Amino acid sequence: MFTINKTLLVCFCLSLFSSIAFAQRGAIELAAGGGVSMNNAPTANMPFTGTSSPLNYVTQFNAVYNLHRNIAAGIEIRSSELSRTTDSVYSPLIYGDGKKLVYSDMMITACAIVNGKVNVMRGYFYGGLAAGYATSLHDQTKLRTTSEIYRAPNDGKGFVWGIQGGFTYGINSFMGIYAEAALRTYHINHSNSLGTGLLPITNPNTELSYNITAYNLTVGVKFRIMPPRRVQNDIPGMRGQGRSL
Repeated sequence: MFTINKTLLVCFCLSLFSSIAFAQRGAIELAAGGGVSMNNAPTANMPFTGTSSPLNYVTQFNAVYNLHRNIAAGIEIRSSELSRTTDSVYSPLIYGDGKKLVYSDMMITACAIVNGKVNVMRGYFYGGLAAGYATSLHDQTKLRTTSEIYRAPNDGKGFVWGIQGGFTYGINSFMGIYAEAALRTYHINHSNSLGTGLLPITNPNTELSYNITAYNLTVGVKFRIMPPRRVQNDIPGMRGQGRSL
């Protein structure tokens, strides 16, 4: 019994040491990455919903400050395309044929993010919430008729919120790599226009207002800036010298 208790105590101490050794309180982390995104059909009064989602692009930049070894907060800039494809028949002469319905070819979001973190050897798992504002850098006149059948108006904007989770692996004392999955729900409003395209638009004065949710998967790199005289992150070299991110 004593041997078992002693083993458990040693395991607990090692676990505690690992968590402390990987503490990052006071550090600033900068991240940049990219990946793929898919989105569901828009709700409310967007008449062109599509039948499936293609793989759209997404890019991500963020900066967070580690308030505690298990809590980080900061800001995020994310850019992505929002689009669907359609096989619908809209009139005797207009067929979807798998062409795209483009709601925004560059939806920019600026969000505040808060993440909880679980430190492990050489890295950490994280997950949290995001909320902010979205605006579309998008030109409705640049319809690519070979691949697109509709483009939303230029001025899409509104509130965005979501969740994210991922894992960061530390390569050395200042750089790491990460993979992240995220959900972002956009509440988009447009001015009095239904956009342009090949589709029959019966009421051009309808004010568009709809929700659309995107599912992002990104990978990238992180760089950590440590404040002076912070030594709690020092650990024995495992795969080369340095500290876990």
